[in-house]
Amino acid sequence: MALFKRVVPLPEAIAVIRGALETIDGPPLPLDLEELSASLSRRASAMSAAAANPSPQAMIDAFPEPAALIEPGCRFLAANSALDDLLAVRTVGRTVLQATRSDKLSEFTSRALTGCADRCEVTLPAQDNKIVGAMAAPLPGGRALLVLRDLTAQKRAEAVRGDFIANASHELRTPVSAISGAAETLLGMEADDNARPFLEMIARQAARLSRLTSDLLDLSRMESGQWPVELGSQNAVAVCESALQFVKERADAKGIHLGADVPERLKVCCDARALEQILVNLLDNAIKYTPENGRVTLLADAAGPHVMISVLDTGPGVEVRHQRRIFERFYRVDRGRARADGGSGLGLAIVKHLAQVQGGEVGVESGRGGSRFWLKLPSAP
Repeated sequence: MALFKRVVPLPEAIAVIRGALETIDGPPLPLDLEELSASLSRRASAMSAAAANPSPQAMIDAFPEPAALIEPGCRFLAANSALDDLLAVRTVGRTVLQATRSDKLSEFTSRALTGCADRCEVTLPAQDNKIVGAMAAPLPGGRALLVLRDLTAQKRAEAVRGDFIANASHELRTPVSAISGAAETLLGMEADDNARPFLEMIARQAARLSRLTSDLLDLSRMESGQWPVELGSQNAVAVCESALQFVKERADAKGIHLGADVPERLKVCCDARALEQILVNLLDNAIKYTPENGRVTLLADAAGPHVMISVLDTGPGVEVRHQRRIFERFYRVDRGRARADGGSGLGLAIVKHLAQVQGGEVGVESGRGGSRFWLKLPSAP
């Protein structure tokens, strides 16, 4: 602003402006004011055009994650430095197969070039067997955008956690069984009236710990593939009746009415043992949170190429903020009540995993009048 506090001759003003603008990259600026104005106008127009039509490399460089622009032939047209660092190779000009030695990633990217957006996980043999999550999306002009995320550390941490949980649960089974047996033996004897409440507490907590270790082992086996499922055509009525019979005693103890509506000829493609486990967990959960003299209903029906099975209750419902996370392991809506009921916090996590390995999915809808937990599985002829 000091420049305008006094009258400055034109040549001196031009010199001041030139001195300020010479720091800008580009060709030397002219001395004449009119030429200077025209030069600045041309430069501003060029910058505006570049901003409106950025180069492929400029667009890819804007991505914070490893990303590349793929052209026909599954060849890297542009890639950012994060991608080159992840793959430890200069990718531009190479094909996806040349850069990664992964047939799966190459085929995955080729599908995106034909217009199919998708996600997958891939192991890259040329990059020390790194595990990456890949996302590919088609772009105009027959090109595709490929974005990778390194999942190696996350997968290793999950494997270590899974191994620890499995080993710890296995080692806990023996001492828990011994504690339970000793408590039951002492309760069967003539115990001192002062000691009996403590023995009952030991037996109750040992039973709860036994359920927890059992659920942890089951979930660990499922995640590691040691719980194989055998898919086949199953009669939905038979599986539903078996699950209802399993929870009937507990429902009767609370005065809860159990109802069911399942078409007799309904067939579902599933593993009978896995489906029964899902239904028992859902029904047991509904009975646990439904007040005395309430109602729990099991419904099933065909829904196009799928079978939809629902467990409805007349409990207090699940708040919207909890519904997204309710199938996570150890997540509890009401922590105090769940612990008092002896739950392990793993029942719905097991439900979700068993549904997924059978090609299905689960969800929840809830309001003030109760909750509906639903399971969708492929139908069978």
